This record gives sequence, C-alpha cells and structure tokens, in this order.
Amino acid sequence: MAESRYPIGAVAVLTGLTVDTLRAWERRHRIVTPSRDDRGRLYDDADVRRLQLVAAAVSRGHAVGRLAGLDEAALTALLTTSHPVPGAALPADPAAAPRRPRRGGTPVDDAPALGAPLGRVLAALRRFDASEVEREIGRVAATLPPRDLVHAWVLPLMRHAGTEWHARRLSTAQEHLLSAALRSLFGGIIRAMPHAPRRTNLLLTTLPRDRHEFGILGAAMLAALAGVRVTYLGVDLPVDEIVDAARRSGASAVVLGVTYAEAHGRALDDVARLGRRLGSGTELWLGGVLAGALQRAAPRAMVFGDLVAFETALARVGGRL
Repeated sequence: MAESRYPIGAVAVLTGLTVDTLRAWERRHRIVTPSRDDRGRLYDDADVRRLQLVAAAVSRGHAVGRLAGLDEAALTALLTTSHPVPGAALPADPAAAPRRPRRGGTPVDDAPALGAPLGRVLAALRRFDASEVEREIGRVAATLPPRDLVHAWVLPLMRHAGTEWHARRLSTAQEHLLSAALRSLFGGIIRAMPHAPRRTNLLLTTLPRDRHEFGILGAAMLAALAGVRVTYLGVDLPVDEIVDAARRSGASAVVLGVTYAEAHGRALDDVARLGRRLGSGTELWLGGVLAGALQRAAPRAMVFGDLVAFETALARVGGRL
C-alpha cells in the first residue's frame, strides 16, 4: 500500500504543534525535511512520527536544538528513560504532547509518540468526559481524509486503548465509552458512502460473551471505505440471531471478531454451529486473537491475522482500496 502523505494542517493536528512551530523546526533545526507539491509541504509517516517524538521530548523540557541530531531510536530511548527536566521553561507549544497522568504517584505512559490528540482522548476517557472524547475525535476526523484517518489514527488509538485495558489502566466502562464514540464516527463514514444495495454485504458481530468491539469496528470502517456494504450488529450476539440476520440481509460473508479467551470452549461449539448453518452463498470470516485456534471448528472459514489481510479479502469481493 502507498505510504500516506499529509499536508501541514493535518500534521499540526496529529502532533499537537502549531503550523508556525512546524515551519520553524524545519527551517531552523531541520527536524524533518518534507517533500512539496504545488500546494505546499507534504509529510510522510516517518516525518509525523519523528515530529511526535521530538514534541514529546520538548514537552519534558529538552531543548529542540539538542534533539535535532537524534534518530528515532535515540529519541525513543530518551522518552523511555528520562524525566521532565527540573526547572525547565514550558515549551512554546505546551500541547505538543500529552501530559503523563499519575496513579499512586507513578507516571503512566500515554504513548506520547502517537500524538497529542490521542493523549487528549485517553485523558478524557480517564475523566469519563464523553463530550471531550467526541470533540477530539471530531477534530481529527475533520482534518484527515477518511482512509488516512482510520489507518493513521483510529487503528493506533484502538490498539493502544486495548493495551491499556488489558493492563487495567482503562476500565471496561472506559473502553465502552470509546467504542460508543467510534461507533458515531463509523456512522458518519457510512452516511458518506453512496447507497448501492447490490454491493457485497458483510455482516459484522461477535459471539455471545465476547464484548470486545474494537476489532469489528475497525474492520467495518475499512469495509465501508472500500465501498463494501456493511451490516454492523455490534457485540455479543447468539448464533441463531447471527444466522437469521445473515439470511435476511443477504450477507455475502459473516465477519466474526473472536477475542474472548475465557469463552474458548463454548466459542468452538458456536463457530462450528455457525459454519454448518450459514447458507452456501455466505462465507464465514474470522479475525482476532482466537481466530486461528477456532478455524478447526469451521475448516472452510477464512482467517485474518490482521486488518491488512482483511483489506486484501475486501479487494477479492470487489472492495476498492
């Protein structure tokens, strides 16, 4: 897939830096050297990541001039091992990276390398501030093209939030709050797609007791952006309901996110039943951490190790990448 290119306004959103700061860092310190087209600067993914790392280091009091000669590995090591510089003046761009919230006096890493907007979303989640979560996601969505939004920002946000949940730094309620905000974003993507009832239709859901939604939400967004019709049913659906919905909606494939390890034994039975009961014209697609282990219950099912493989399958059924 072609590497993304971002105009300076989008990079300002992704890094939390002002446009003036970005220009000054390029001119005075050669932090990055973006390419140009007839409309101005264009930054690639490596430029954005480097700017995010430098911005995070500056927010801890390090001088930007001393950071200019460091490569990505050195910057990452600096952020991993260093503490804020005592007595340092605030950087000119205080939103350059998220502050590190504390729990019991211990700093909690909010992945500053993923950018200030992500840090603000995580901070709002910890406060249960649903309106601020929606606003931050909306600000980024208004800046980036839809596919860049999903790949460069939404999917990293989902991965990081999932990691925080597994580490018990985000609660299940906070995970659900983020899911609700991302469902709203997904609805906007769906509404922007042209209506074409004869397109391939994917039905996305999870099995009973599996309430982890990020995987199927990300897949649904990518499918919609590829021009594939999506029937999104959310999580925790009984097998009989999945089969009925697939028949009534004319689904070309049922896409299951399977991640709930504690329900592995029951999930084997559910996947086997689903594989037997789906009509011959409806494929079964499995994604998530348990997908490979569950395939033996439905040998004809397609298994996806990641969303890149999922996009390849979308192309096979007529999706546009």
